[in-house]
Amino acid sequence: MTTEATLADSLAVADRVRALMVRHGIGKRQQTTELCRILDLSFSQGHRKLRGSSPWTLAQIRKVAQAFGEPPTQLFGAQENGLGAAGAQPREATLNLGGFEGPCIAWIGGPLGPYERTEFVAYGEGERWRIVRCDGAPGEHAHEVQKIEIHPRRGEAQRATVAVVDADRAAAEALCDYLLQNGFEALAYDRLAAFTDALQTQTFDAVVTDWLFDSCTAAAAIESVRRSAQPDAPIFLLTGDLLTGKASESEISEVIRRFDVACYEKPARLAILVADLSKRLGRV
Repeated sequence: MTTEATLADSLAVADRVRALMVRHGIGKRQQTTELCRILDLSFSQGHRKLRGSSPWTLAQIRKVAQAFGEPPTQLFGAQENGLGAAGAQPREATLNLGGFEGPCIAWIGGPLGPYERTEFVAYGEGERWRIVRCDGAPGEHAHEVQKIEIHPRRGEAQRATVAVVDADRAAAEALCDYLLQNGFEALAYDRLAAFTDALQTQTFDAVVTDWLFDSCTAAAAIESVRRSAQPDAPIFLLTGDLLTGKASESEISEVIRRFDVACYEKPARLAILVADLSKRLGRV
C-alpha cells in the first residue's frame, strides 16, 4: 500500500545515496552489496534502487543515512537551501499548477491562519497531500509549504524487461541478477499464477520459464503470453527434467511447435542464453 513515505522521485535520491557512499569510501562495485546489507534487499532489488528505477521510501532513506551517521535531509537535498530545519517534513504530494499535475516532494509545515499569506499551500487528502498556489486567503486546513522538489527524469535508453518464472526462487533471482548485469530489467516469479496475473497489467519483452511447477507445466502460461498485449515476446523454456524423465518430450515438442518457444537444458549456459535473447530482441 502506498503511504506518505513513498518518494515520488527515485533518481535524485539514488544519485545522493551513491554520492554519500563515495564520501564514506564505498567504491562503485561495492555499493549495491552495501545497500543490500543495510536494507536487507536482494542484489537485483538493490541494483534497481541505486539506478533510480525502484521507488525509495522515507524509512529506507532514514535507514541508509543512519548507517553512515548522516542526517536524512542530506539525501533529500534539503540542506542545500537550509530548509527542513523548522519542523517541516518531506511528504509525497501532487502539485497542481495551471495545466500541470504531477508528483513532487514537499516540505510541509504547520497549519496556516486565515490571515496568513504564502505562495503555495498544502491540503491533506487521506495519506497524500495536494499542493496548489494560494491566490488569496488560505482555505480551511491549509498548511504552509516551505519547499517543493520536482526532478525531471533523465533520458535513458529503454531496457528490455524479462520475466523469469521458476519454482526455485533462488534460481530465478540468480538469473535476474545476471540479466541485470547484462543490461536488462528482470522480474522474478516463483508461481505460475503470480506470473499470469502480472500479464493482465504489464507487458514483458521476453519470458524465461521453467517447465514443471509441482503437478503443472508452464504450457498454459506460455499460451497466455501469446494471448497477451505482447504476443511476439521471445519465450525461452529452461528444463532439467527431460533427462530424468519427469518431463514429457512430446508435450514440450508440441509447445515449441505451437508457440515458437526456444528450449534450453538446465543448467543453461547463461552467456549463450543472453546472446540468443539479445539477438531475438534486435539488440545485436
